[in-house]
Amino acid sequence: MGYQPVSNADRVGEAFALQVLSEHFGAEIFIGSSIETKIEELASVVYKVIEDPEFYGATITIDRGNRKYVLLNTKKSLRLRYFTASHELWHVLDIHEMVKDDIDHERSAERFAAALMLPESLVRSLVRSYSQTSKNDIDEKKMVIRIADISSAPYVAVAKRLVELNLTTNKSLAEYSEEDWINMRAELNIVESPLDRHLPINRFTDYEERIAQELENGELNYLEASKKLADVSPEKSKEYAEKRSAIAKQILEDLEDEDDDDFSLDMLFEARGKDK
Repeated sequence: MGYQPVSNADRVGEAFALQVLSEHFGAEIFIGSSIETKIEELASVVYKVIEDPEFYGATITIDRGNRKYVLLNTKKSLRLRYFTASHELWHVLDIHEMVKDDIDHERSAERFAAALMLPESLVRSLVRSYSQTSKNDIDEKKMVIRIADISSAPYVAVAKRLVELNLTTNKSLAEYSEEDWINMRAELNIVESPLDRHLPINRFTDYEERIAQELENGELNYLEASKKLADVSPEKSKEYAEKRSAIAKQILEDLEDEDDDDFSLDMLFEARGKDK
């Protein structure tokens, strides 16, 4: 992700980021993981492990009810996932519909995500603080890593942000890849960050809640609920399967405890009906 001169698309992204920080987060703060909480308030979020290295996320609008669905690839590191969620917030809020200018909206969304995760005032303050002790190229690289950790943002986004805001003259910082920065971190003997790892979850909360409601209403049993969630929420699917197995085991134990003389097919069907 190399540096490019500031465009109108960048200015638009920057301006809307300030507005969204004020309206949705209350202040210019490092939003970090809270971006996902905000996205979940505004759309249905699907967390899924996707092996495609080029896929980070997407937003889809369903015409019926104008409901938004955001897909986030949990194969990516937490830093990249939060940045992707910030990018998708541009689409969730339909900001493109508020912009009349003919601009590159994907570029605006990228600048929006950077400004959302790395508010200019906070970044400038940190750079001023670090600049008092920063004396060489290595110090600048350490500064990028520290700001990335404080903000939970990708290293690449931080480095590019410093260049865009003219907070460094070392434009080569924006030429390193995310993997380069992780390797650099090890070379500089800086402890590993959990933000560089991925959290491989598969979850679709809205769908889980709908299935839970149908289960409670008696419209589904545990086996049916487990099958419906197998692909989108494997952990919840497993939970329902285990509950179903526990009920089945208890039913068999209860039947074995019954006296043979008292056992009847009616009892078996009655017990089977309890498997919900």
